Order: sequence, then C-alpha cells, then structure tokens
Amino acid sequence: MKVQTQTGRFTESKARLLDNNKAGYAYSFDRQMYVNRKTKKVFSIEFIQDHDEDQIRKRIEARNAGRDWQFNFKGKLAESVRRELELLLG
Repeated sequence: MKVQTQTGRFTESKARLLDNNKAGYAYSFDRQMYVNRKTKKVFSIEFIQDHDEDQIRKRIEARNAGRDWQFNFKGKLAESVRRELELLLG
C-alpha cells in the first residue's frame, strides 16, 4: 500500500508496520495520521516519511507509561493543536 500525500509517498514496509492488525492503528483520512486509541499513540504521515523503519518500529513498541497521548509528528505541535487532537481522540 502506498499512500499519496501532499509531500510524497512512504513505502509499503513502513505502512505495514502500522496497518497490520497486531499494531492496532487506524488511519484517519481527515487528519492524515495513524491512531492507536489503546496505546494512545499517533503518527503523522510526515513523521513516517521522515523516519526509517527502525525508528518507527521503536516508537510503536515503546511503552506509553503515562495517560497522555504521544504525538509523533514532524515538528513540535502547537499547544492548541495538541488540545484539539486530545479532545477529538478522547
């Protein structure tokens, strides 16, 4: 599966890391991000494009010890965007 975005593509192997059922991520077309509500982790398409498979895999496998969402985005999220996403995701 190759996802076309405004900034380019990412590889099938990167997509498989998030698309497989074990990982538990769902793709949000509206927000162009992968979300796992159970582990409270979010990966943007841009983050996936800019990082190699090992880095992505490590972030997926890393334990989220807190109650807060972990946002894996290309740059730092503005606090207003973070709050909006947290409200949207629950």
